[in-house]
Amino acid sequence: MYEILDAIADSYNPLIGLVTLALLAYTTWRRRWAAAGRLALTLFGGLAVVYSLQWLDHSLGIWPALGMDYSTHTAVAVVITLSLIAAAPHLRIPALTGLLGYGLLMLYQEYHSVADLLSTALVIAPLWWGLSLLSRAVSREVATQSA
Repeated sequence: MYEILDAIADSYNPLIGLVTLALLAYTTWRRRWAAAGRLALTLFGGLAVVYSLQWLDHSLGIWPALGMDYSTHTAVAVVITLSLIAAAPHLRIPALTGLLGYGLLMLYQEYHSVADLLSTALVIAPLWWGLSLLSRAVSREVATQSA
């Protein structure tokens, strides 16, 4: 049973990532440039923040100093989920349900502690929100200049 749940956990981020990339492709195909730009900035910018923070944690030992472990899997899932919800609010319930299920699965599999998951999410979410605000400002500026 552990192996099956491990395979499910390993596939969660790639699957939700593919859904979000499909939405980005669809938004671009529909020529909704502002929406596509916002989604691309929050998704790829958010992932850059995730891995930059991972590097910083490895370099400085921030989470270990607090007796915790930075959860890159959680950080990636949060960024993808928030980006997906921002671009397609009607997917909010399934996206949040999937994120919660993923977190519970990681706890059940003993990959991380509750503190690991929550501390990572509570650091990543506000950083993502800052990117979201930036993407909206850039989108408005571009729209103003092209009008």
